[in-house]
Amino acid sequence: MSRLLLLLHTRLALRTTAIILLIVTLLGVVFLALAVYLRAESVQREQQSRIQELLTTVERTAQIGCFLGDRHLAQEVTDGLLSNNIVSAVSIDASDGTTLASGRVDPEGEPAPSVVRDVFSPFEPGTSVCRITVAPDQAFIDKLVSQASTFIGGALLLQLVGIGLCVVLVVVRFVTRPITGLSHRLSELEAETGQQLQAPRGNKDDEIGQLVISVNAMIDNLVQSLGEERRLRLEREVEERRYRAIFDNVEAGIFELDSAGFVRSANPAFRRLFDMATGTDLERHPVAFASLVGDGDSATHVFAVDDEAGGYERQWEVALDSGEQQRWFSLILSSLETGRLQGVAHDVTERKKAADAAEKMAMTDPLTGLGNRRGFDHRLAVMARHHRLYPERCHALITLDFDHFKQINDSYGHQVGDRALCHVGGILAGLMRQRDYVARLGGDEFVVLLEGCDQRSDVEVVLERFLDRLRKPFEVEGDIEIVIGVSIGIAMVGLDTEDAEQAVRFSDIAMYAAKRAGRNTWRFYEPVTQS
Repeated sequence: MSRLLLLLHTRLALRTTAIILLIVTLLGVVFLALAVYLRAESVQREQQSRIQELLTTVERTAQIGCFLGDRHLAQEVTDGLLSNNIVSAVSIDASDGTTLASGRVDPEGEPAPSVVRDVFSPFEPGTSVCRITVAPDQAFIDKLVSQASTFIGGALLLQLVGIGLCVVLVVVRFVTRPITGLSHRLSELEAETGQQLQAPRGNKDDEIGQLVISVNAMIDNLVQSLGEERRLRLEREVEERRYRAIFDNVEAGIFELDSAGFVRSANPAFRRLFDMATGTDLERHPVAFASLVGDGDSATHVFAVDDEAGGYERQWEVALDSGEQQRWFSLILSSLETGRLQGVAHDVTERKKAADAAEKMAMTDPLTGLGNRRGFDHRLAVMARHHRLYPERCHALITLDFDHFKQINDSYGHQVGDRALCHVGGILAGLMRQRDYVARLGGDEFVVLLEGCDQRSDVEVVLERFLDRLRKPFEVEGDIEIVIGVSIGIAMVGLDTEDAEQAVRFSDIAMYAAKRAGRNTWRFYEPVTQS
């Protein structure tokens, strides 16, 4: 049974045949029942009609016998009717109710509905002389019906079977066999080589032919898709080899970050730059990128990918301590795909050193090594910004100018004068704290910024130590000793003024007040000094 069900499920021809035979059988049963019913009704009507004809035949004789009351003649009529096999019983009754004659072929047979006819007088047509009652032979009628039904059923069954077989043959020949052939050829077809199906003979213009055309069109599209896929795969392989060559040999560090900020892949250059072990499997043991750049594992979220931000691009520089020197790296992060970032790292230590050296040179006095005017302006702007943020803190701005420095140049030459400038600059630099700033603005003019100096007494302590060291003679070639005098002016940012630029002018005014006071001394800015 399971084998038959499997065949019905997998074989279209068998399934189609079974369905057609089932339909034919159902239709045959319905039509056979209808034919039998109609035939039975037809036989019944025919037998009723024959009985009526028999009655018509014997009616004249019965009319005479009944009129004369001749029982013998009436019995002859009865026997004549019973001689017909479709009659099972006959009864002739006079008009007064007496029975003139009667008879029955099968006394035990089941009675059937009788046919009754009144017989009238030959001389008085309107007067009934007797009544003839004829009972049909139901068994004989049923036999006739059975014979007719058997014949009709057999003929109809043969017809239905013939029609079913013809339909099955037509379906198999013109539908299932072409489809089966196409299926076999399609399974053996090498579509990637461009082979195509051929429509079966006689099916080029029908639905099967259209199916073949559609399959061939699909094969064409498949061949084109395979060709395009092959071309793209080759291009991708070339690009992958090219990318791998660049990835492995480029000097720049290339890496990828996942959505949590962990390094998932890195080229050899990146591993060298960040001192990572060559054999580290980053896919299995990812490293937090924040820990590599010195931010620590706790800051990993800073490098996490925000897919809802609509793009990601970040560039900055970081400094890493590596042994004896500090190294600088330029980092660029950009979005690679959803939940993935791609980064590039460049070692910019030399460029950073060159930039720092250039910046230092631009802000350094080449003679004394102290700051120059540009450096002083930059540091003064920083101090002004700091004072705006913390107005409660005071700062001191000190201006120094040599006394009679021109005489040193005229008497001993500019070389000695330069050495004197370096000597004074060295004393100032040695007295200042790391956060303080000393600059030579030009010629013999120096300036000092003392940050976080809230009391004038603190400034006086520094200046006393400076002048105490400056009083010692400065020795030059030929056992020449030179004593240098300096006039000093001080202005306090936060006490005298809130404006750093104005403090520069105030300290300059105070410096000239010190010169007028006898030189080689200092003066704090006082409003009276402006007169």
